[in-house]
Amino acid sequence: MKNNQGFTLIETMVALIILGILGLMASQGLGGAFRVKESVEGQIKEHEAVVVMLKYFQNDCEAMVKNTDEKLPPIFIQGNSYTWFMRHYSSVQDNGWQFVGYTVQDNALNRYITPPFSNKQEAVSVLATLSKDPDLGLASAQLSYQLPRVLRQKIEPYWSSYTKKAALGLQLSISLIGHRAPLTSSCIAEGKL
Repeated sequence: MKNNQGFTLIETMVALIILGILGLMASQGLGGAFRVKESVEGQIKEHEAVVVMLKYFQNDCEAMVKNTDEKLPPIFIQGNSYTWFMRHYSSVQDNGWQFVGYTVQDNALNRYITPPFSNKQEAVSVLATLSKDPDLGLASAQLSYQLPRVLRQKIEPYWSSYTKKAALGLQLSISLIGHRAPLTSSCIAEGKL
């Protein structure tokens, strides 16, 4: 009669090899699942950042000063790298006018805002200075939001049919890294298009 005292060395080694192969397969599957999870979370984060920038743009455009009497210089000013426009600003503490600028720097779309000007003459003076060279910017403007992974942006005004002093609305196109077609958003002052 044969005496069964346990597994042989060969049986133990085969079992360990099978367990090792199963463990390797499981770790590859988990690694792939974690990579997919990180990719999806990155895409969600990028999408949320784009939505925030488009909401800022929509709000800025809707609050844009309507230069219907055309007594002001153009309230939409575009340089080689900066685009500026004047908007109405209203909060519990302040009322007045504010300048908003958009530019792409280091593959990021930056939104700059100035503190509100409560005096209309001061705002008109700043507007006239900015009209001379929009790319010099404004010293008082602060970065308020940054959208990463942007190759270029283009903001085009919808001009009044009579003159190029009254921008009635804006269209924003953003070309993102890794996206074939640009994202676009349009609005008119004091309403949606």
